[in-house]
Amino acid sequence: MSFGMWRQGMVLGTLMALGCQHPSTADPADSQPEDEVWLTADQISKSSVKTAQPRMESLPQFITVGGKVAFDDLRVAHVISPVTGRISRTIALPGEHVKKGSPLLAIASPDVGSAVSDLVKAQADVNAALHDYNRQKALVAQSAGPERDLESAEDTYRKAKAEMDRAQKKAGLLQSGKIDSVTQEFTLPSPIEGEVVARTANPGMEVQGQYSGGNAMELFTIGDIDSVWLFADISQSDLPRVKLGAQMTVTVSAYPDKRFEGKIEWIADTLDPALRTAKTRCALPNPGHLLKPEMFGSVAISVDPIEALALPKEALIPINDQLFAFVRDGQRPDGRIVFKRRHVRVGTASTQDRVSIAEGISAGETVVIEGSVTREQPNDEAWLSADQLKAAGIKTAVAREQDFVDEVSIGGRLTFDDNRVSHVFSPVSGRVTKVLAQPGQRLKKGAALLKLASPDVGSAFSDRVKAQADLVAAEHEFRRQRELYAAHAGAQRDLETAQDNFEKTRAELSRASQKSRLLQSGSVDAVTQEFTLKSPIDGDVVGRFVSPGLEIQGQYSGGSNAVELFTVGDLSQLWLVGDVYEVDLPDIRKGAAVSVSLAAYPGKSFHGVVDWVSDVLDTTTRTAKVRCILANPDRLLRPEMYETVSVAAPRPHALAVPREAVLRVGSETFVFVEGGSTPEGKVIFRRRKVTVNGQTSGNLLPITSGLKAGDTVAVDNSIFLLGLL
Repeated sequence: MSFGMWRQGMVLGTLMALGCQHPSTADPADSQPEDEVWLTADQISKSSVKTAQPRMESLPQFITVGGKVAFDDLRVAHVISPVTGRISRTIALPGEHVKKGSPLLAIASPDVGSAVSDLVKAQADVNAALHDYNRQKALVAQSAGPERDLESAEDTYRKAKAEMDRAQKKAGLLQSGKIDSVTQEFTLPSPIEGEVVARTANPGMEVQGQYSGGNAMELFTIGDIDSVWLFADISQSDLPRVKLGAQMTVTVSAYPDKRFEGKIEWIADTLDPALRTAKTRCALPNPGHLLKPEMFGSVAISVDPIEALALPKEALIPINDQLFAFVRDGQRPDGRIVFKRRHVRVGTASTQDRVSIAEGISAGETVVIEGSVTREQPNDEAWLSADQLKAAGIKTAVAREQDFVDEVSIGGRLTFDDNRVSHVFSPVSGRVTKVLAQPGQRLKKGAALLKLASPDVGSAFSDRVKAQADLVAAEHEFRRQRELYAAHAGAQRDLETAQDNFEKTRAELSRASQKSRLLQSGSVDAVTQEFTLKSPIDGDVVGRFVSPGLEIQGQYSGGSNAVELFTVGDLSQLWLVGDVYEVDLPDIRKGAAVSVSLAAYPGKSFHGVVDWVSDVLDTTTRTAKVRCILANPDRLLRPEMYETVSVAAPRPHALAVPREAVLRVGSETFVFVEGGSTPEGKVIFRRRKVTVNGQTSGNLLPITSGLKAGDTVAVDNSIFLLGLL
């Protein structure tokens, strides 16, 4: 029940009390019915009864539905890797603003070397096929060669061009990012400018290429939420009333006092077959990024106004979930005015202070909207003598400006800082001969982790040496044929064949060199075919998953069974990733202080700051991710610990009163403010509606509207004043 309706309940009690004041000489049989009140003109005057007549008005109408916030499709990109490989570095962090083309992560991928080598080889094959085709065409033109050889050369040239086109297209897919053909590393760029609102990629993770035919997954979500979309479902019966351009007002649970407004810009042409509803879309400006994709909201859609009989809302009295009003119903023979209680049904149209009447009251009738016991004491005031104040135990306090700091508790899981951890894999296949690094050992970048006996080492170097020898031989032959042709002692066909062979061997050397360069991350013994795997960063060995004699698969062997051998991480700083409920989002800010208490270390607190709050809600838990940075100089914190975290939630400088001063009746909140005294010396307390931030803990409540600094309010036993209104 709202306070206005509660007050009308008091009006009802007042009218009934006044109506019961019959003259002592009244005929007992002449008693008023239960649903009527009879008042004399004097009683009406003293009780300040006010009346109104309903009239026809144009009232706005609204359809209230549920809605969900989503990205603007033109302001979001879901980033997937075009190549298969293993993530070697993550560059962009959640919450970071990136430009179009900015690097997001680096992937060590055999697809890179393969694409580059295939392109070089295909170009060499096309050149060779073209030379042979031109030669055969010249021979046929001079009637010196068979037509069959020309057709065969043409077919070979056509196939070589097709293969060249395939290799170019494959390499072209990689042109969106930066390619290092030496390390076979592909740098994935951002396709748009925006904020990293979600990241599912971590160093060491295997990813499937977008064009590999497998199940490629989204690695990043880059979005701009300066403007968002809101989708709402309109029922089939309401659909004819909703128009393009209609005003849409949205509220969300995180910000119940805020209204987000936009206009409907699209209505679906089809209905959902299960829900029998049509989708509508509205673009909402989102300053401050308060609205986050996946938030649910309550949506009020403006429809055409309606002409309806309207009354002030104060005229309606709720009794047992039904609405009633007192309507003037004639006059008694003794001159008393009859007010009859009548059941009223309201319509759908309304404004802030008026409501449409669907049934129960007709135009021209007189309805009671306000009244009190005496004219001298207004409806919203209570007057108390000094004795009454003392007997009631009412105390007062002064409203003052104050800073508020509250705390929000969230569940959090400790994890590595992505920039301070490396998941180490072997680039070659082989058998572990010696493990050099122990769990817990502190390492420098480049320190040896293990040794592998690997046939890949000998194969890679042998291929490169053979390719170098083939290139030298091909270069010699090409030079010789060029000299013979210049001296008119050799055939052009032999020169072209030598040139083609030289180009092919040069492409093969490039491929072999790229493969052998993959081993440069470690030390290689070409004699024993032993490879030493090294740490890529400074840090502690926090995980070791290998033992001597274990057969392992190389990262670039083309198989899918490569396993992580070591986890090397720096524990001096960790991340704490937690989940914040939607209603707590307004209280979590970047830079807020964080305090963590662990059961393992009672009485000890660990401190950090909030580094990032996600701009997207999880569709299942309805929470947003928050990341905190925690210093860990003593290495007491460990990844995968799960604890409750207290996040400081500083609130703006606000006016405050004791919690006991605030009263609530229904949906309205109010206080009693001291306002002078009557001529008789009685203290006057005026009821005043206020808006408070009820989520703050402690004895003081911040008042956001309704009071000013210096106002004196009733505190203890202020509820006693309600009975005096």
